[in-house]
Amino acid sequence: MSGASKQRTRPQRIESLGIPKPRFVQWWQRSNKFDVSIRVGFALVAAAALLALCQTWIPPFAYRLGEIPDRDLITRVSFEEVDETETEAIRLQKIRELPAYYRNRPQPLAQLRGALKDDLLYVLAAVSFDQMSEQERVALASFYEGDENAGPKDIPQARFDAIKSVFANDPELKEVDGALDILYQKEFKHGLLKGLQHSPEQGSQEMIRVFIAGAEEDAQFVLVESVRIELLEDSVRRSLADQFRFRYDGKAEATTVQSVAGMISDWIIEQLPDYETLQYDQELSEKARKEAAAAVQPVLKQFYAGTTKLADAGEPLESLSLLRLEWKQLDASMTLIDRIARVAAFGGMVAALYLLCGSYIFFVDDRRLLQQRWRLAKLLALMVATISLCYFAARDQWRCELVPLVLASIISAVVYGRELALLLMAAACISVTLLLGAGLSELVTLAAACTSCTLLVGRIRSRTHLLYVGCLSAGITMATVVGVGLVTGLTLSGVSPENDIEITVQGPHFNIVVAGLLREAFWAGACIFVSAAAMTPLLSLVEKAFGVQTDLSLLELGDASHPLLRRLAQRAPGTYNHSINVASIGEAAAEAIGANGLLVRVGAYFHDIGKMFKPEYFIENQSAGVNQHDSLQPAMSTLVIIAHVKDGADLARSHHLPEPIIDFILQHHGTTLVEYFYREAARRSEQDPNADSVSDKDFRYPGPKPQTLEAAVMMMADSVESASRTLVDPTPARIHGLVDSIAQKKVADGQFDECGLTFRQLDRVRQSLVKSLTAIYHARVKYPGQQSA
Repeated sequence: MSGASKQRTRPQRIESLGIPKPRFVQWWQRSNKFDVSIRVGFALVAAAALLALCQTWIPPFAYRLGEIPDRDLITRVSFEEVDETETEAIRLQKIRELPAYYRNRPQPLAQLRGALKDDLLYVLAAVSFDQMSEQERVALASFYEGDENAGPKDIPQARFDAIKSVFANDPELKEVDGALDILYQKEFKHGLLKGLQHSPEQGSQEMIRVFIAGAEEDAQFVLVESVRIELLEDSVRRSLADQFRFRYDGKAEATTVQSVAGMISDWIIEQLPDYETLQYDQELSEKARKEAAAAVQPVLKQFYAGTTKLADAGEPLESLSLLRLEWKQLDASMTLIDRIARVAAFGGMVAALYLLCGSYIFFVDDRRLLQQRWRLAKLLALMVATISLCYFAARDQWRCELVPLVLASIISAVVYGRELALLLMAAACISVTLLLGAGLSELVTLAAACTSCTLLVGRIRSRTHLLYVGCLSAGITMATVVGVGLVTGLTLSGVSPENDIEITVQGPHFNIVVAGLLREAFWAGACIFVSAAAMTPLLSLVEKAFGVQTDLSLLELGDASHPLLRRLAQRAPGTYNHSINVASIGEAAAEAIGANGLLVRVGAYFHDIGKMFKPEYFIENQSAGVNQHDSLQPAMSTLVIIAHVKDGADLARSHHLPEPIIDFILQHHGTTLVEYFYREAARRSEQDPNADSVSDKDFRYPGPKPQTLEAAVMMMADSVESASRTLVDPTPARIHGLVDSIAQKKVADGQFDECGLTFRQLDRVRQSLVKSLTAIYHARVKYPGQQSA
């Protein structure tokens, strides 16, 4: 039991020594574990989103069109590339050799046969040559048109007699039909074609595929020369001569039979061009060409790791196809361990940047940025969105990674101030450079753009300010691009033809490098200018999203025609006059320590708007010596006085005033003591022995204490302006003593403990307030005869 007792009391005994614990242990013991877990969760989610969106498991593709490599690019992995030129040549050759489809329509040949028989029947119907009708003579003329050089046996009369004699025993022309059947089966079987209807690029010029409609699958391969009409003359003559010799042998003289066979051959040959039966089929032919092209196996070109050169040193990259193939093969070759290692490495980079930026914010800047959940979430979202957009915008077809960075630089400078914005953008530039696999020149370019924009933003008091920022930043970045490109690259001037000295160092020519750098510089400048110009209409959205105010919006908000200010001037003119004076002296004091004077001025306009509900309870609005507090207990008077803070905040929220202005309303009194009523309550308590003791906690404003330098300046300006009205003779010495006294009370009361105000800054604020109040209450010289000043 005694041992257990000793163990239980040991921590207490150690603590009794008064040795302070490490700061981290103290913070951990005092912190809200649930809130810390949520903020850590935000950071982990942001890191995971960044690693996923930027595809950190994939190696970066770092080459761009027009880039000039300083060394030969040798493939790191073996891969194959389709030789499109050779493959296309083979496809074209296959298409050239492929027979095209032609549709055969045999109907014209039946019409040809009918027309021939009609002309023969007209001739045979004539009784004699002299008694032929006009129509019969026209029919005979189709077999003979006359010729001045014709012999005695080659005249119309002789041809008429020959036809009559040969077909005397065949009036129905059955033998002619038989001869034509053989001719059609042998010579006209696959149709007739005047000329090819497709080009050499659409198929073979020696062979075609012929089919009859509805029987495409039965298409037959046919030589073009066997269906060309101009090539069928001899075959037609031979076929008819053989058939007539066989069919009319012994029925007429052989010479007469051959003469008639010749006449019919001539008739047919003359008519054939008008009876073409083959028609090119575009649809089937195109389908066949596609199938033939698809059947061609691609020709592959081999590239071997460590030996095959992909690009020459000193020459601009005109094509990235080979480099992309190598990159894809490299990505495909990576194992799971390789990918996990890459993600882990980038995760370590994110953790290092978290530590760097977080330490600066916690120890140097404003640690509330890390302690407030949604402010931290917005900061993380801004950085993740910026880096991710840069990753996707950096693709070679866009090359506009500067756009998200410039936008983020301006937003960071407006929301978080220049110092923190510089650190955040430096982290973003490093991240983007590593994620893209870019080099030193890219990092310097990104840093130049971000740094110049951040430093030049300053106070946005006009709508053209960001245009000037864009122009100046674009010029700085363009000069940086050219300068860094020349520094990091090896260039050679052109060599004169007369110079016979052998060049042993190979590098890109100076004019080529400069031309490329100028193109890159102008593109970077254009991206920066467009981004800065686009930021102007987006400022209002940024202000609402992050709860900040630019000088431009503050100037609009500080307009005296604002409904709240007009109402304040009507209901509480003394308070309105007090607010105007506080604004004047507070702005000057804030500017003296480098704070935002305009924000203090606009905040001063609205800091006492809560007094509109009960203006007569505040001394600056009282008249005719009537004091409403004479009829109230000190505690009740204190409640009425303190209420103007909460009432003012509620009124500001209902009119959608920005959060910084609402903070001024809540913080301008901090947790100070309502001293007059506290002392009055204490005096009454001392006079009444039965009364309870008075606690100063019941007579203090609810706070919070000032959280910013601007709120601290507002508190001082509000206090000294009100107190200075009580001075009977406001000489500079008395004003100085009043300001010093009020400042000492605020410091002793701990009102400036949470705003980061230093003693040096407080001294400058005091000097500024003294100077401003002295100018307001300065003595004036009386002129002769003047009774009062």
